[in-house]
Amino acid sequence: MTSNLAKSGAEPSANSFMRQLKQVPEGCLKMGDDSVMRSFGGPPERIVIDAVGLSPAQIKHMLDLFPWSREQENLFRGVDGRKVVDHEALYNPPDSYRPPKWTAEELVVVRKEMEEKNRKLREQIEKERAEGVDVDAKYACTRKQADYDLSPKAEKRDDASG
Repeated sequence: MTSNLAKSGAEPSANSFMRQLKQVPEGCLKMGDDSVMRSFGGPPERIVIDAVGLSPAQIKHMLDLFPWSREQENLFRGVDGRKVVDHEALYNPPDSYRPPKWTAEELVVVRKEMEEKNRKLREQIEKERAEGVDVDAKYACTRKQADYDLSPKAEKRDDASG
C-alpha cells in the first residue's frame, strides 16, 4: 500500500498512520500540540509506546472530524509534526500532551461514566434507527464536521513602515 501511495504521490491519511502505531489494551492515542500522534500505555503510567508526526494535511483531516474551534485552528496553524524528529521530544512529551494519569479510584469513576454515556448513545441510536434515521452515516467516526484552515495567515504590515 505504501509503495502505491508513494508512486501516486498521495499522502497516507492520518487514519492509516494511527492504525500502524503500536498499541496496547487500556492504552489510548492522543495528538499533542506539536502534531505528533502518540500511542500511550494504559493508566496510570501513560508511557509513550509509539509516535508519528503528522503533516499539515493530516492534522487538518483529524481536526475536521470534530466541530470547528478557532482555538484549535490557531493552535495548529503552520504546525508540522513531521519536524519533530528528536527521540526525547517524541517519547518524553510534556504532561500537557499526555492523557490524564488517573488513580485507581478515578479510573473506576471514569469507566462508569463512559459506560453510562455509551449506554445512552446506544439507546439514542436505536431510537433514531427505528425512526428511519441513517445512523450509520450520522454516527460514522470519519464523518467530516468542520473545514479547518491551517494555512499561515499573512503577516500584518505596519502602516508606518511603508
